Amino acid sequence: MMTLIEALERNVEAEIEVQTGIQELLDRQLDLLVRGRSAELAPLLARAEAELERSRALERDRSALVARLGARLGVKSTEVSLRLLEERAGAEASKLADRGAELKARIERIRSRNREVALLLRQSVLFIDDLVRAVTGATARAPTYTRAGTMQPPAAGTLAAEA
Repeated sequence: MMTLIEALERNVEAEIEVQTGIQELLDRQLDLLVRGRSAELAPLLARAEAELERSRALERDRSALVARLGARLGVKSTEVSLRLLEERAGAEASKLADRGAELKARIERIRSRNREVALLLRQSVLFIDDLVRAVTGATARAPTYTRAGTMQPPAAGTLAAEA
């Protein structure tokens, strides 16, 4: 069982490395968006896609390892948890539990950063849409965030930045 736990530890270590790289790419993406340098996003997004594919491969490997651990422990793979491994393997699984907690925290930071990037992208698109509407005289209908943090369609002739 130790061999499986060690293999799972290596997998989690590799996943942490991948997620760290993705977080760095997201930070760079956010910086580019804030600075208005969206033309530089294409190569960054290609690297992010490659890292996501690497993460998917690690997830497939991790699922197979968890299934094997479940079989060894006599439980379904869906019942295998870090807590169960610590209970059954004791101190041998404590490093895995620590790394698992680190991975969960890193993934949550990435989700948070993704929400920020998505909001910036949405606001950029809506701002451009509002500019086009203002120039053409069309009535703005797309809702944008107000200073109060609510979503409302801006008045005709106003820009998203003014709403």
